[in-house]
Amino acid sequence: MIVIVSLLISVVFALGGGLVWLVARAFRIRSAGWKIFKGTLFSLVLFLPVFGFLITPVLLSYWVTGFGTRPPERRLTDTPADYGNDFIDVEFPSRDGLMLRGWLMKGEESKATLIFGHGLFRSRREGLERGSALNKKGFSVLLFDFRNHGESDLKSTSLGFLERLDVLGAYDFLKEKRERRRFVLLGVSMGAVTVIHAAGDFQQDLEAIIADSPFQSLNETVAHHTGMLTLPSFPFANLFIWNFTRITQYEAEDLNTLEALRRLDEIPVLLIYGKEDRRLPPSGIQNIFDAIPSAKKKLVVFENATHGAAYRVNPTLYLNTVLEFLGVTAL
Repeated sequence: MIVIVSLLISVVFALGGGLVWLVARAFRIRSAGWKIFKGTLFSLVLFLPVFGFLITPVLLSYWVTGFGTRPPERRLTDTPADYGNDFIDVEFPSRDGLMLRGWLMKGEESKATLIFGHGLFRSRREGLERGSALNKKGFSVLLFDFRNHGESDLKSTSLGFLERLDVLGAYDFLKEKRERRRFVLLGVSMGAVTVIHAAGDFQQDLEAIIADSPFQSLNETVAHHTGMLTLPSFPFANLFIWNFTRITQYEAEDLNTLEALRRLDEIPVLLIYGKEDRRLPPSGIQNIFDAIPSAKKKLVVFENATHGAAYRVNPTLYLNTVLEFLGVTAL
């Protein structure tokens, strides 16, 4: 995309310079027209590298941290009631004081409460269908919007490290309400990274973690996406990370899924990936699986699924995989 934008800007500059030269020639201002054309080309040569490799990564970091839920999802109005589930609207503070909003579907007393973490630019509705199905299997389910997403308070998106405070706020809220004493965490993409980073703070109450498409670390995912854009890691990735961490006010090394997993005890972890996921290198997926300390771990790869799309590709297989991992009768 960046390359395409840069090429379009090049074309605009070249056409503009050519037009100036033609006008100058038509009015017999040949020397002035040629000077303007040369000046335009010279400016173009200077502008493109500055725009492509210095300005663009900084602008992208502002966009990622500030965009929030994508417009098509903001227009959705469905609730758990549309799937035949009872629910209540809830709001609660994150550990750093932001007000978060969501839905709580109560289940059976004997089963755990599932806390769902949605992906970047999504909302609680990403987990609505699968959460409603799991609620019908007896689990209590909390769906909520992370900071800067959906109906929750605005604050810079951090790709998982600060969002862990939102998950911890959800845990505090549920414990205070005495909803359940046992929990399951399920997250997708950024949400998967978030729940893994939050898990260490209440792992004594956790039954399992289902991590759908987590990435290894901030440094790794930025470098990988930069490569996907056919851009050099330096200075593009470095500038993005510099401004991103300046906005979010944490160190890049803090967002490291491998280290967060290694700090966990014997918590069962189910990893889910799509075979067609180009946003996560296969080596990274294996690294994440190897970092899980528990012997009760499982990696499931869904055919024909892109990043975070395993449920959309095969919802029945997805739900049965989760239920079987949790020791519950499949659909």
